[in-house]
Formats: sequence, structure tokens, C-alpha cells
Amino acid sequence: MKTIYKKLLVLLLLLPASLLAQSSFNGVVVDAKSNQPIPGVNVVVKGAQQSVTTDFDGKFKLSKIKQGDAVVFSFVGYKGQTITYSNQANLTVKLQEAENQLQEVVVQVGYGSVKKKDATGSVAVITAKDFNKGAITNTENLLNGRVAGVVVTQGGRPGDGAAIRIRGGASLGASNDPLVVIDGLPVNNGLSSINPNDIESFSILKDASATAIYGSRGSNGVVLIKTKKGTKQDGVKVSFNSLTTLNTVAKKVDVYSADEFRNIITTYVPSRVGLLGTGSTDWQDEIYRNGITFSNDLSLRGNFLKVIPTRLSVGKTNIDGVLETSSFKRNTIALSMTPSFLDNHLKFEVNANYATEKNRYADEGAIGSAISFNPTYVNYDANSPFGGYKESFTLNSPNNYTVYGAANPVALLQQKNNQGKSTRLYGNIQTEYKLHFFEDIKAVANLGYDRVEGTGTNFTSANSRAGLYNAGKLGYNQNTWGNSTNTLLDGYLNYNKKFGKVKVDLTAGYSYQNFDSESYYSTNTLLPAAEQKPDVVTSPGVNLQAYYSRLNVDLSEKYLLTLNFRRDGSSRFSELNRWGNFPGAAFAWKVSSEEFLKNSKTVSELKLRLGWGVTGQQDIGGAAYDYFQRYNLSALTSGATYQFGSQFYQLGRPEGYNANLKWEETTTVNAGLDFGLFNDKVTGSLDVYSKTSNDLIAYVPEGSLQNFRTAGFQNIGSLTSKGAELNINYKAIETANSSLNFNYNIAYNDIKIKDLGGLDFFQGSVGLDVYSQIHQERLAPNTFWLYEQVYDAAGKPLEGVYVDRNGDGQITSLDKHAFKKPNADITMGFMTNYNYKKWDFSMAWRTSLGNYIYDNVNASRSFLSQSISDNNVNAINNTTVDFDNTLFTQKRAESDYYVKDASWLKLDNVTIGYLIEAPFNVQSSSLRLYSGVQNVMTISKYKGMDPEVFGGIDSTIYPRARMFLFGLNYNF
Repeated sequence: MKTIYKKLLVLLLLLPASLLAQSSFNGVVVDAKSNQPIPGVNVVVKGAQQSVTTDFDGKFKLSKIKQGDAVVFSFVGYKGQTITYSNQANLTVKLQEAENQLQEVVVQVGYGSVKKKDATGSVAVITAKDFNKGAITNTENLLNGRVAGVVVTQGGRPGDGAAIRIRGGASLGASNDPLVVIDGLPVNNGLSSINPNDIESFSILKDASATAIYGSRGSNGVVLIKTKKGTKQDGVKVSFNSLTTLNTVAKKVDVYSADEFRNIITTYVPSRVGLLGTGSTDWQDEIYRNGITFSNDLSLRGNFLKVIPTRLSVGKTNIDGVLETSSFKRNTIALSMTPSFLDNHLKFEVNANYATEKNRYADEGAIGSAISFNPTYVNYDANSPFGGYKESFTLNSPNNYTVYGAANPVALLQQKNNQGKSTRLYGNIQTEYKLHFFEDIKAVANLGYDRVEGTGTNFTSANSRAGLYNAGKLGYNQNTWGNSTNTLLDGYLNYNKKFGKVKVDLTAGYSYQNFDSESYYSTNTLLPAAEQKPDVVTSPGVNLQAYYSRLNVDLSEKYLLTLNFRRDGSSRFSELNRWGNFPGAAFAWKVSSEEFLKNSKTVSELKLRLGWGVTGQQDIGGAAYDYFQRYNLSALTSGATYQFGSQFYQLGRPEGYNANLKWEETTTVNAGLDFGLFNDKVTGSLDVYSKTSNDLIAYVPEGSLQNFRTAGFQNIGSLTSKGAELNINYKAIETANSSLNFNYNIAYNDIKIKDLGGLDFFQGSVGLDVYSQIHQERLAPNTFWLYEQVYDAAGKPLEGVYVDRNGDGQITSLDKHAFKKPNADITMGFMTNYNYKKWDFSMAWRTSLGNYIYDNVNASRSFLSQSISDNNVNAINNTTVDFDNTLFTQKRAESDYYVKDASWLKLDNVTIGYLIEAPFNVQSSSLRLYSGVQNVMTISKYKGMDPEVFGGIDSTIYPRARMFLFGLNYNF
């Protein structure tokens, strides 16, 4: 009996120790429906400072866990689940999809974030699952066609940036680019230096109730970019991505072949038949090539020293352009660290990015020359003094040449070497402290820095036609450099408190941002020293400061109110007009939370949104100090001077200015509806809006001798933009083995100039003092303004015959009329993703309707005099086959014949992939192999190279490549 008591005593002593013993907890998290693993699930031990995230196979491991600990599993779009640890081994946790995914998606809204269900403004969120697939080497490509009302026009040259327009823009003379913010740092140096694989999500703020918190920066919308971060999970997760593409020319300009050109010359210019050669050369084939793209990046995610969630990535991209000699190389390093201390009261976010870029810029004049250069010539001529390249010339005297006709396009590429190199260092450190003595308040400070340093060399061979100077061989050599710096300081306080059924979120802060730049141009260093004019340009800089506040009120989780206000100051305006006030307000009603819809099996989400706000615009490019009275010194060797005796002195010349220049303001009214149907099988949003921009900043003519200049910036007139946007997501199939999703968006935009003070401004130069577009009241910006062409019975244009629209019996500029516009009425995007077991397939389409192009490729070439029949009797030039349609003898650039319907439908990419689990017998690893085609096809009535032309004038563009791709994603 005594022995039994002793054993019981030992058991009682060991019991607490056994309860407190620490062990490890392993398992996998899967989707309850499909049983597919879910990566990235947050696994948190309740009440302890321990958390991990599931790996790519949904697996997790918690160490130092005690029996009885509560473990919480949570992930966006799924219901949270809590499990009590009781020595389970290899537990499988099944998460149920949330009834309403819209309620869990987090939206970045500027100086904070909210759940999608609580957003009151027009905000779109694009995450990795929504990104475009395929050959993605530029950040903007991830967005193209994915958001209603957001138009991304990507150029074709390697490393080219993109023009982004949100709801058509809001200005005439100032910038229409949206504000781009990367992890809290507003940037203005573009996105080409960012590795797309570092991007986690985009939040796009479209209406003024959402963008007003950015005041002067938000009139054209805001794109908030969030990059990928580290994890609190032990161990290191590695991801390797590799992409290879074959880049080909999708379409060429249709020109005459050598034999067809011989017939043209024989028929229309028989006196120059002797200038025909014996060759047969397709010059477009000579300048274009098949290029190769290699893009590789490696990222590591982990918990550095077990307290600092860290992500490190390195990337390398090399692109050979389809135009000979053009190339782009980029190397990137990105580091993110997000530690937290003091029981999550003190948080840090450190983002550091470094990128190097190297461009070789091909002479794109070769594209036009390839259209015009004589196709009966061959490329090389042993007797040519221009490096052996065939050219049309006369030797007047030793080292004195007269050249004529189009230049040899191959020579333009091979005898020039224009290179640029740049380094960019950017990032920020954000500190957040939740007060220990008042936990409803947190203080946030954000320091940001963006520095770009670039150098360039531009060399042209002395033995080239392009290197002639005063008819003699000289060549060209220029050196340049440029630096720009962007510094940021943001600080704000946030108060968040719930009083019964009322939740209050109040933010107030201050922002300081400064931009400086300087540059150097050597001019041609091969010139005599007296003729060289090197110059260092130091920008006066731009300083922006602001005070801002925002109040969010949530009543009963049904009625949401947002009020924001920002007072902005810009150094671009005088002290009298320096500061502007920009308020915003929005209201949302979560109708689906009302009793009459709470248990609806049809409507799972319904929220009505109303918004109003005012935003400002001050970005007027080079006129940073147009309000200031300035004097410039005349040039010492070639400018105006004053003579005293034998000495000449430079003069101080007054510059024109406008002391009354002030903020451009845009007022937006927005009504929207967010919806989810059939347990969110169908989700989407509908928005209608109206924008009015007043006190437009525009570059306008000024009276002679009135202000020391003939034109300058003024506040004049107003612009209106109205539209509607619809976005729909449909989950067509959701089974254990397959899923099929569709995303469709459509946007309508109607933009008109309301007031310009009765003035007209001509735009779109297509020749000496010849303009094809106009800014005029009651018309869309850049509307085409030309003569109305008259056609014969067969539908061919009659040369020089136009409609006398005012009936005065003569054709003058008063007979020109508004004819179509470059901006689309409707844009659409469509994307589908299909997964079957380990296979995946994606396809993305875009369309643009109601947009027109001025075809300057034909307007500037397709005629006899001074084109086919060069103005020099010793030259002839090829042209486009449109000459068959017109037979014009003279240039008729002011005819509306050249305005073409450029609506288009594009299949942007098709991609198919296959997933291999645990390749190479490496557990918790996966390998996805994929292949596809980018820029698959274009359907359009426009017969030119590509109907997608930014600005509406096609004067030959760098072709967008059709890319055949193969890639892999390896995670372990």
C-alpha cells in the first residue's frame, strides 16, 4: 500500500510537468471542397507570440506548443477555424470557403487599409490570382485589361514603360498619369525597374472620395502597389522562376515589292527608271529579327533570427528587341523585413530595392526608312563611302557630299550606338507604434527615398550618312548624365475605437515630399571646341507638403460613412495660390446585412455606395516655376549680345511668367453597387460617375509682345468626363478535380471639353504647320480636325476635292470639321482560368471600340511628288500600297480620308501549365512548367501595323512582338 501511495505521489508531481511539456504540431491545411492544399494560411497560437504560414503544399509546423493551446487557422476568403492542441499528429485541417469573400479582401486606401466589405469608394483590388499570365517582364503588364476603366498602353521596345489612364484622365495641359505608390512611397520614375514577380497586389482608387486623401496627387486616380513580404514560419522557402521567349514580328507595313515598285516607277515616273537597281530587298526583313528574352528570379522567404519576417529576391532580365540592335537588361534586388516587438505594439516595415538597367536604343527612324528605301537596292555597295552601305549621294568635292532620298535603314541601326545605363535605389522604412497606455491610438511614421542615377552615350560613325555635318564626314558623339532624387516624410496618428454599435476610425497626418534633379549634355564632342555647347541643367526642384485627415464611421456594420480632407501646398504656385483644399465624402449601405436579405439564398452581398470629392492637379512638367519672374542669359557665342568697344556682353533676357497660375481642380460624383449572388458564385461591381475639371492648366497662345513669349501656361476652361463601369467574376465550376473562372469587365467613357474661353488649340502635328487634331469646346480632347474628303462613284478619294461646308464657294480652313476622336468609347477585358487536376489553362482578351487613328504612315508617304518621286531628281522612294487606293500626286495630309476606324479585339495571351508535386523526391516542393503565346492575334479593320496607338496618330511605332514562351516555377 505504501508503494502505491509513492507511485501516485510521483504521478501527481509529474502531471503539471506533462501538461506544460512543449512539443511540435504538424499538419496540412486543405480546401474543404476540393481537398487541395492551401498555401499562405496563417497559423497562430492564441495568446502566444508564435505564428507560421503554410507552405506551398499547405503544410505547417508549430514548435514549442503545449497541450491545451488554441491554434487559430485563417486565410482570406475562408472561414477561420480554431483547434485545441491535444497531441495530434499530422492533422488535416479543412477550411470552409467564406460565405462572402468580398468581406475578407483587404483594400489599400492610402495611409491605411480596410476590408473590401467596408470600402465606401470606387476601389479595385487585383491580387496574384487575377494577374495576367504569360510573358510578364513589366509590372504594368500584370494589370492590362484586368480593371474596368483602367487602360494600359504598353509600347513595343524592350523595357518600354506603359501609359496608364484611369477613367480617361482629367486634364488637357497637365499630366494625366495616375499617382503610383509602392509600399507607401509615391514615385515618379516609372515602373520599368520593378521586378513583376515582387508584386503581391494592386489597389486602384478611381473616384475622388477614395483619392481625395491624396489631394493634389489624386486627380487621375491612384495605383497602390503592395510587394511580397516575409513569413513568421520557421525555415526558408525558396521560389525560382524562369521565363524564356522567342520574340517575333507579328505584322509589317504593307509596301510594294521590288517588282511592284519597278512598275510604279515605270508607270508614274518614267524619267527616273535609270535609278532602279537590280536587287530585290524587303527592308523590313533587314531591320527586324527574332529576339530572345531570358528572365530569371530567385526569392527566399523566412523568419530571420526567428523574429524578423524577411523576403529577399534577386532578378535578371535580358530582352533582345525585334528591331536590330535594340536591347534591354535589368538586374534587381529587393529586401523586405517586417519585424514586430512588444507584443505587436511596435512594428517595422523595411523595404529596400536596388535595380540596374542597361538599354541600347535602336534608331527607330529605321522603321520609316525601311518603308521608303528603294527595294531594288541591295544593302551593301563596295563603292559606297558610307561604310559600304548603299546610299543615294553625290560627291561634290573631297569630303563634301549631297545625300537624298530615304536613308539606308540597316545603316541607321548598325552605324549608331546609343546606350543608356541607370541605377535606382528606392524604398522606405515605416514604423508603427500602438500606445501601451492608450491602445486605441497608433502612431505611424514613414520615411521614403528614391534615387536614380543615369549615364548615356550616343555615337554615330563618321563613315555614315547620319554622321555628315555641313556636308562633310564628322560623326557624332554625345555624353550625358542625369540624377533625380525623391525624398518623403509621412507621419500620422490613427484612432480606432468601438462604442457599442458605432465604430470610429480617425486618421490625421502630415506629408512632406521633395523632388530634385540635375542633368548634363555634352553636345557633339567631335565639333571644334568653339562650337560645343555643353550644359548642366539643375532643376529648381518641386516641394509638396500636405495636412490630411480621414474619418470612417461604421454604424451597426450596415451604414458606413467616410469623410476626408487634405490641404495641399505646391512650390509650383505663388504664395497667393500655393495652398489648395480638397475634401471628399462617401456613404455606403450594406443592404445585404438588413433583415430582409440576411437569409437570402440569392443575394449574398449587396452594398450601395455614393461618393463625392475634389482633387487637385499641379503637375505641369517643365514649368515648375512659371509664376516666378525670371531672367535668362543669352548664349555667349550665338545669342544676342551688346557691344562696348571691342567687347561683347551677354544680355539678361526676361522670361514670360504667370503669377496667377493656380490649382486645377477636379470634382467627381460616383454611385456604385457591389454585389454577390448565389453564395458568391457570381460577384462584381457596377459604377457610374461624372467628373468635372475646372481651371484647366493648359499651354495656350499669348498676345505678341504682351508677356515676353508667344505661349505659356494658364488656367482656362473646364473638362467633363462621364462614364459607367461593370466588373463581373463568375465561378462556373468548383469540384474536387477542376475549377473554371471567368472575369469580364466593360467601361464606357465620354469626355468633352466644356469651356476653353472661346479659344481653339491645334494639336497633333503631321507636317510643317499642319495639324490633325484640335482642342475645342463641346468636342473630345484631340478630336481630329480636317477637310471632309469627297469620293467618286467607285469610292476612291478625289484628290484635293473637299466639301465646302460653309458654302462660301471656296475651300479654306473654315471648311475643316470635327471628325472622330482617338479615345475609345468602350473598353473591355475578358479572362478565363481553368484548372483540371494538375493542369491549368488561362486566356486573356481585350477590346477597344469607338477609337480612331490618323494614319500618318500613309499620309506622309503615299503620293508621288516629294515622296515616290523624291524632291531630288536623283532619288526615288518606295511607299505603302495605299497609293493604289488614292493615286495622289501631292501630299494631302489634311484630308479626313486618313482617319481610320481603329477599333480592335486582341487575344493577349494563351498559357497552359502542368504541376509536378515533390519533384526530384524533394518533399514540400512543387514544379510548374508552362508554355504559351503572347500577343496571339489582333482583329481590326485598321490595315496598319497595330491599331493600339497611344495619342491617336500612327507615324510608325516600334512593333509589339509576338512571343512564344516557356517557363517554370519551382518552389521548395
